[in-house]
Amino acid sequence: MSDKPKYAVIVTVEGLGTNLVGCYGGAIAPTKNLDSFACRSIVFDQFWSDTFRPIDILESMWTGLHFAVRSGNSSFAESTILSESILERAMLITDSITIIEESTRDDFGSVLLIESQSDQSIDGSESGDLDNSEYDLDGSNLEDNDAEDDQPQFTRLFQAALGKWATQLDEFPILWIHSRGLNGTWDAPYEYRCVMCDEGDPEPPFDMTPARLKMTDDTDPDEVFGLACSLGAQSMVLDDAWAMIEEVLEELGIASDCLQIFAGVQGYPIGEHGFVGHISEALYAETLHLPLIVRPGDQLDVGVRVPFMVQPNSILMTIENWVNGDMEPREPTMDAARTDLAKETDALPAENWPIKNQLAYSCYHGQVHVAVPAWSCRWSTDPMLVDSEENQRVELFATPDDRWQQNEVSQRAQAILEELTLHRDEWLHCCLASGSTHTDGSTPESASIEWKPLSSELTHPVR
Repeated sequence: MSDKPKYAVIVTVEGLGTNLVGCYGGAIAPTKNLDSFACRSIVFDQFWSDTFRPIDILESMWTGLHFAVRSGNSSFAESTILSESILERAMLITDSITIIEESTRDDFGSVLLIESQSDQSIDGSESGDLDNSEYDLDGSNLEDNDAEDDQPQFTRLFQAALGKWATQLDEFPILWIHSRGLNGTWDAPYEYRCVMCDEGDPEPPFDMTPARLKMTDDTDPDEVFGLACSLGAQSMVLDDAWAMIEEVLEELGIASDCLQIFAGVQGYPIGEHGFVGHISEALYAETLHLPLIVRPGDQLDVGVRVPFMVQPNSILMTIENWVNGDMEPREPTMDAARTDLAKETDALPAENWPIKNQLAYSCYHGQVHVAVPAWSCRWSTDPMLVDSEENQRVELFATPDDRWQQNEVSQRAQAILEELTLHRDEWLHCCLASGSTHTDGSTPESASIEWKPLSSELTHPVR
């Protein structure tokens, strides 16, 4: 075991789906810094959120418990064994007041809010005051911000977080930066929005408010295109800010001993199922399928892509194992469907994936979404999301061909649907069973986990 201390920097961004990051095939805007980072890291091709709301996704990351497991038994929420041991050594810095007010932030050793509220339009015409300030937990002003008022919030947040953390490395070896991202002000320079435009294309809008649009037959495609340009501009600003992290780690001399994790938290729909923004709160790939890039210090000579399914509840265990090194491990959390992300460097064929990583399960308000290597399926019983004459809406999609789930094929593949339904119920049973404990902490025999591998029909996309 090395005597050198280990560090971790985790960056989570709301609204950032795989369609906004170049290394995932996103073509909306260039992200050269993130793509360069990915070339030297572990890229998880199938990172799926376990629910819809960013605060709930973060809770999965911070507790090590899948959202379905926490929802299935309220007592699980009080059993965050790993979070008690590791997050007290972490500094959380965020620009989201919602995260500050609603999360279990007390688990963190230090929490800082970087608040920024701008009522200016992107073309520079003023319509209100600009309030830029930093606050500690009690809301008192922490320090004056020397940054330019016209700096994008990504830049301000990253600068403030890295500057604060650099002075307290010994006390807090873990830095967690959480950004509102696409759910915050769209404040990228206007010229960034124009990068996506060719000659003859309509000019992108100037609005800085996150887009929300219900599309109809009368919706102008140029309007959706302009909003996509605005989304892409925000990802470019994030890409610019990301370069600061690697520069600071090198300056501090800890890059080789620092775990870096970059993860999206809730994608941003751009018209895939009739909506721009989160009006429908529906579980589809554009909301659930997120980027996850992990760099375990200098352990990799070249990057690797890992194809199997992982979800947010794996992140906490990954951090603890990295920071604690070869120390004797603690008792595992109740959620068995977890993976040490920093140790997964094999691009295995689907039939050789770990059984628990062959399926990604997501749920929210009467909806369940399941992704397996060759298919994805969505069940909905929410009366707001199904037709009045239906008790349940079922949608089946063939992947990876149908990446954005445009062609529903449940009527043509009934056998696949039935098999997926069985695996859906089995997965949930296994996760809930893994959390069944007696009052003395022991696990009853009835809670044994028997993960069953998927059939070749579910793992091989042969049409």
